Amino acid sequence: MNKKIAIIAMTIAVAIPSLPVFGSEEQTTTREELQERREIIKNKRIAVKEELQDEKEELAKKRLEFKENKEKMNEERCKNVETRIATRINRYENNQKMFQNVYGNMQTRLERLLAKLKTAGADTSKLETDLATLKTKIAKLKADQADFISALKETQDFACGKSEGEFKEKFDEARKVPDVIKADRQDIKNFFQTTIKADLKTIREFLASQKTTETD
Repeated sequence: MNKKIAIIAMTIAVAIPSLPVFGSEEQTTTREELQERREIIKNKRIAVKEELQDEKEELAKKRLEFKENKEKMNEERCKNVETRIATRINRYENNQKMFQNVYGNMQTRLERLLAKLKTAGADTSKLETDLATLKTKIAKLKADQADFISALKETQDFACGKSEGEFKEKFDEARKVPDVIKADRQDIKNFFQTTIKADLKTIREFLASQKTTETD
């Protein structure tokens, strides 16, 4: 019996030292798992961070592309606007030269006619006064045309150098001038048709009556 108890005691004694060893292996395994999990979490965080960085860079790239496209569109818009304004300036400058020639020739003819009428002994005082008024009207037209062309050139400078609001304001300002020019031309035309022609008619009738008197 004692022998049997001694064998059991020895068995227990042998088993007892081995218990801590089993516990150490379990703890080591747990630490390795924890370390592995930490590595997995760390890698996931790095992956997410890299993904966010990629998205951030992609967004920045898209913004840059949008900005470049917008600048390109604005540049093309500016060129188109400047081209249209330049064409308009050229057209009005040609019109200005044309009307200056027309009215210049008209004034020259009237002055020559005035000299002939004076030589013929006609009373040209009213005609002279009206011709001076006509010259004033023609000078106003010339000044308004110059102001309009100047305003258009200023608008051209505003097309790309200023804000859209400032450009629109300047352009609307310039658009009002052609109405003034049209009014000037109509005023000259009406004055010539109603006043200058009436003066010439009166003088011709006077000269015709003088000629008839001399014949009689």
